[in-house]
Amino acid sequence: MDNTLDEIRCYIFDIDGTLIRGNSPLPYATEVIRQLQKMKIDFVILSNNSSYSTFENKERLEEVLNVKLSLKNFCTSIQATADFLIKANLTQCYIIGTPSMISEFEEKGVCFSDKDPQAVVLGFDKTLTYKKIESAALYLQREECIPFIATHPDDTCPIDEGRIPDVGSFLKMFKQATGRKPEKIIGKPNKVMLELSLKGKNVLKSEVLVVGDRLETDIRMAYNTGAKSSLVLTGRNI
Repeated sequence: MDNTLDEIRCYIFDIDGTLIRGNSPLPYATEVIRQLQKMKIDFVILSNNSSYSTFENKERLEEVLNVKLSLKNFCTSIQATADFLIKANLTQCYIIGTPSMISEFEEKGVCFSDKDPQAVVLGFDKTLTYKKIESAALYLQREECIPFIATHPDDTCPIDEGRIPDVGSFLKMFKQATGRKPEKIIGKPNKVMLELSLKGKNVLKSEVLVVGDRLETDIRMAYNTGAKSSLVLTGRNI
């Protein structure tokens, strides 16, 4: 294992269930981040969780872990989904998401629209209401089908008290109600997440170690891209 770590030039960490759970730090997370900073080893904090903006992720990690971080240390499914939508010329979307998620989308050029939207985009919406569910379901049932995009596939999100429903659970609801499945799911294990997190970095995939708590997302992404991986048992797999 020591020889393996000597080959690593960039670490990629999941957030929920890996570095923190809810508002609590997980064992040794702070020490690991501080040691990497001390040794000037590059790292990226890569999260599927689209309920927080990139800036909010920075703030909550700094507070919970008691470390100083840069926005450059973060990459999320919000950023990757916005990039996908812009490249697909889908810039007027019915977005199911938190206000901070929608705000970050709009900063990147993807606007919320409930007037003939070009696509329905489903994120981890902790402000979800029945009205949002109803509107999205009706858009998805129109005769002229519009694209259905999800920010990530996670069924649950770990918090201090247990697990709560995440996008994957919402997707099952929409499948049951409308018969529609998303044409595209952007977050991990999609390889675009790893590629975006390494953008501008001169490292090989074999020099990257992905640390996460989910076999089906974090570890599969690493496997599919040729990166190394390390599974922790503090989140999804507890």
